[in-house]
Amino acid sequence: MAKNTSFATRHPYLIGLFKRIVTIIVTWNVLVACFIGTMLFFGIVLVGATVGSQAGNSDTVRTIYGNGSNGLLSIKISGMIMGSNDSGDVFSSLLGDSITYGYDIKEQLRKAAEDSTVSGVILEIDSPGGTIYGSRAIADGIAHYKNTAKKPVYAHIQGSGASGAYWAAASADVIYADYGSIIGSIGVVMGPFQYYNTPLAEDGGLLGGGVVTQNGIESVTITAGTSKDLGNPYRRLTESEVQLLQQSINNEYDEFVRYISTQRDIPENEVRDNIGALIYDPKLALKRKLINAIGSRDDAYQALAKAAEIADDFQVIREESPANSLQTLLGAFTPAKQPQTTTPSLCNLSRSVLAYHGDVTRFCKE
Repeated sequence: MAKNTSFATRHPYLIGLFKRIVTIIVTWNVLVACFIGTMLFFGIVLVGATVGSQAGNSDTVRTIYGNGSNGLLSIKISGMIMGSNDSGDVFSSLLGDSITYGYDIKEQLRKAAEDSTVSGVILEIDSPGGTIYGSRAIADGIAHYKNTAKKPVYAHIQGSGASGAYWAAASADVIYADYGSIIGSIGVVMGPFQYYNTPLAEDGGLLGGGVVTQNGIESVTITAGTSKDLGNPYRRLTESEVQLLQQSINNEYDEFVRYISTQRDIPENEVRDNIGALIYDPKLALKRKLINAIGSRDDAYQALAKAAEIADDFQVIREESPANSLQTLLGAFTPAKQPQTTTPSLCNLSRSVLAYHGDVTRFCKE
C-alpha cells in the first residue's frame, strides 16, 4: 500500500520559500504603514500648530521653577536678535535658540501687562545682540510693561548679554549676571566691506572657489551711511562714503550711549571713554555698574519674587508655542547643536547698522 504524504512533506523547500516571501511582504507592509502613520502624525501636529497660531490660541504654558500660586513670567532672549517673524512660519521655530524676534517679545510683554496673574517678568538672556530695531522693540516692550503693570522686571544674563542684548537688559529694573558670563559691548557696527584689488579670475567651483586678485583683498569695517552700490567688492569706498557711514554709526551710537546712561545712571562720558565697547566679566561689570548683582538663575528668581512681594508662594512660568513643542518632540532626530541659520536676511546683515558683538558674516560661512 502506497504511503500518503502531504505536499509540505514532499516539497519542504517550496514551503520554506513561501514562508519567507510571506514574512517579507508582511514586514514591508508594516514598515510602510509605520512610515505613513508617522508622516500623518507629524502632518497633523504641523497643521494643528499652524491653525492654532492663526486662531490666536498658539501659546502653551509650562512651569520651569517652583510650585506656588503666583506667577512670574520668564522670557527667553537668545541668539541673534531680529525684528519679527511676520510670515508666521511654523518651521522657523525649528531654528531653536538661534534667533529672537524683538517685536514678538514686545507683543508678549504687552499681553503680560494685561494679565493680572503675572506678578513680574524675568528676561533670561544669552545673546550677542543683533538689529537695533529688534533690540529697541524689546526695550519698548519692557517700558510698556513697567509703566502699565507697575510690576518689577529683572534680567538674568547667562552666557552673553552683549550689545543689543545688553540694550534690552538695561531696560530692566535689576540685572543679574551668572558666573562666567560676558556683559557690555556698548557699540554699533557696520561691515566688513571688502575690496578685491585688481581681480584676475572669479570661480564658483565645486567647493566654492573664490576670487583671484593681483594685489590682494582689502577689508574695511565701519564703526560709525550710503551710495547706491555701497558694498560693491570691486571698488573702494570713497572718503565721503566712509564719512557718511561714520556719521550714521555715530548717530546710532549716541542713542545707545544716552539710553545706557539714563537706564543705568552712568555718566555719558563714562560710557564713552571708560566702558567703551569692550566686554566684561561679571566682577568688572559689577564694578562698572553695568549689572546689579552676580548670581545664578535661582538667585535671580528669588530676588524678583521678593521684589514682587510673593517670595513665599511663587512659580516661574514660560509661554511656548506648539511649534516649540514640536521642536522638543523632534529633538531625538536632530543634532544636539543646532546649525547656524544661513538665510539671506542674516547674510545681508553685514550691510546693516547692528548692535551686535561678534562676526556677523559667520552666518554665511557656516
